Amino acid sequence: MRFENKKVVITGASPDFGLTLSILFARLGAELFLSARTLTKAKATARQVIEAVPCAKVTPFQVDVTKPDEIALFAQEVEARTAEVDILINNASFWLSGSILEVSDEQIVETINSTATGSILMTQKFLPLLQRSASPDILFINSTASLENNPRSVASEAFSAAKAAQSTFADRLRHRLMGQGIRVISNYPPNFDNPSALNEAQWDQPRSHTDHMSLTARHVFECIQFALSQDRVCSVDKIVLSNNSMLANDNNA
Repeated sequence: MRFENKKVVITGASPDFGLTLSILFARLGAELFLSARTLTKAKATARQVIEAVPCAKVTPFQVDVTKPDEIALFAQEVEARTAEVDILINNASFWLSGSILEVSDEQIVETINSTATGSILMTQKFLPLLQRSASPDILFINSTASLENNPRSVASEAFSAAKAAQSTFADRLRHRLMGQGIRVISNYPPNFDNPSALNEAQWDQPRSHTDHMSLTARHVFECIQFALSQDRVCSVDKIVLSNNSMLANDNNA
């Protein structure tokens, strides 16, 4: 499925997976509204997208998802440019590893605010724009760190709690919006490698369960694309990915 004329909002669109998402959706024809913590990072992503896809329509914004007023302004500025949004991708999150005794109070607050509160407020502010779309989707990039059966995660307890809160919000929102045509999709990847989508050899490299390697951004994106490509009558509510290696992976997110 391609995404011509689809209006896609991506949070956390700075280098790493946010950049990957931006390039891939631009290749599929989407118009992008990108946010990052600083305008410099958002513009850097937009510039790389244009270099990869010269005809892409991309607008960068500075948004700190821990600040409600910036989220509200972001939605207002997007609304000034388009009458509707088709896909909201809640990708922004503050990664935190280590024991609860090893992290600071400020890190805990930022983790909760960016991952849980930020995605909730982002969804709230963009919901009116999504409701105007003929094919609205809300996508949460969650993590297997939020799952109870993942004791090997190296993520901080605070990060796991934030992702679990985001997961619960998505579940309740899906129930609330039932019958309105808005799909709510949660993707739960473990830690994964993020090879450049511009490097075909690295991006397309197959990986076997015997290689003892991590999943890649390609696996994550292909699952996202699959979910978004289904007929509107079908909602792929949750996608949980795991590393099918013969060797237990102790670094799952």
